Amino acid sequence: MKLLFFLLSTLSFAQTYSILNEDNKDVSYRGLAFESATTFIVSGSKNTIGKTTDGGKTFKWISPTVVQNRDFRDIEVLSKDNYITLGIDAPAYILQTIDGGKNWKKVYENTQKGIFLDAMYVDSKNKKVYVIGDPIETSKPFVLTASTTDLTKWTINNSLLNQGVRLKNPKEAFFASSGSNIYADANQVMIVSGGAESNLYRYTTKGGQLYTLQKSNATTAGINGMAYDAINNVGYLVGGDYTKPMDSKYNLYKFKIDSKNQLQFIDSWKYPDGYKSGVTILSKDKVVVCGYSGVDYSVDGGHNWKNITKDSYNTCLASPDKKYVILVGNKGKIGKINF
Repeated sequence: MKLLFFLLSTLSFAQTYSILNEDNKDVSYRGLAFESATTFIVSGSKNTIGKTTDGGKTFKWISPTVVQNRDFRDIEVLSKDNYITLGIDAPAYILQTIDGGKNWKKVYENTQKGIFLDAMYVDSKNKKVYVIGDPIETSKPFVLTASTTDLTKWTINNSLLNQGVRLKNPKEAFFASSGSNIYADANQVMIVSGGAESNLYRYTTKGGQLYTLQKSNATTAGINGMAYDAINNVGYLVGGDYTKPMDSKYNLYKFKIDSKNQLQFIDSWKYPDGYKSGVTILSKDKVVVCGYSGVDYSVDGGHNWKNITKDSYNTCLASPDKKYVILVGNKGKIGKINF
């Protein structure tokens, strides 16, 4: 295990970054979810799912036999030993296990031409699963929903919270880079796009909202990931151009929801380095972002950033107790930052 120690000058204590695992060097991980402070699961290419119950010291590797050679771009925890994972395309699948990964079954299958599922979000409080996919019909995002109590019944949605769903630009789509371009709670659903344009779509019980985001002209650019902390009313969007990993242009947006139920964007003084695909919020002012360009950390609400490592990662997620962040990436790399 490689171990690097570093001190951020703005903190009175050190963080430690370590590489936990590189067993599967031919696998790209993008899915990541916590069951508890010590149990988390990862998912990736080549039908690979990994589970640890000791905070990442050891992993059990799982390959569901009900499908073959899938790229599991996202994975979510519904309850103890109850997980779902997303096989993105050709055909697209959603699999479920209720015994901690020992056995899996198909709960959704789509063989439709052009199907490509990008991300899932579980609203555990309201017992609902949301899935976002690239448009099959022009200008209409592919949105699936189901109850966490019955995953045999999925609905293709033309509306969210009674607001019609459509894309501003017919060449928009969604990046399946970190499983984090959708968020939902009882009051809202937010999805964020990239490609020809990058837009944040917010659906509420009081109406739909559209926020157009700046990006470069490249169709490989836009927002890739999103995190929103409803308790502290703070959200972040991260992205850039994944073909230009060291370009920091348009790689971060911070927002809150104001008293008029509109998104208010908040300027940063500095920006993290390079393209970012994942973001996780630890507290009102502490946030971690990751991407091909490395991992960066802010303790002042995203105004200033310190680099933790130049190692490339696709997805990052804080543990339920907020004591550490797990990172997953290409070449079988799983990392950890202790706080």
